[in-house]
Amino acid sequence: MLKKLLISSASILISSAALMFATPARADFVVCNKAAGRAYVAISWTDQQGQTWSRGWLQLDPGNCGSAFRGRVSNAEIGVYAETPTGVVASGNTRRCVIWVQVQASWNIRDAANSNRCKGNGREMKAFETIRTGGSPDYTYEVYD
Repeated sequence: MLKKLLISSASILISSAALMFATPARADFVVCNKAAGRAYVAISWTDQQGQTWSRGWLQLDPGNCGSAFRGRVSNAEIGVYAETPTGVVASGNTRRCVIWVQVQASWNIRDAANSNRCKGNGREMKAFETIRTGGSPDYTYEVYD
């Protein structure tokens, strides 16, 4: 009986130690596609120096999720613009520059709020929805048709 108790105590201690030293979960801004077709997602944010950025395209098949912004997003404002084959499914009032996916599948734009920098092949100002993430270090946004 004492041997079983010692083995159980050792197992609990080892399990507790493993939890204490486990790698912390990543905190990201995640987008999940709940739409019927592929979703094309762009995000925007303002960095600590006050510079506006936009990034695209996170391409998600139906039912899939992906990290649109890596790192802690607590108390952040992140803009989201999304399209599916049925049309625009996420937009708002914050205008930022994007590059059409047909022209460039992956991009980052600095000074994305400046419409003068949004000239050229495949560039266009789009209206992003502003998401306030609250106090959580991560946030999941869902795209619907």
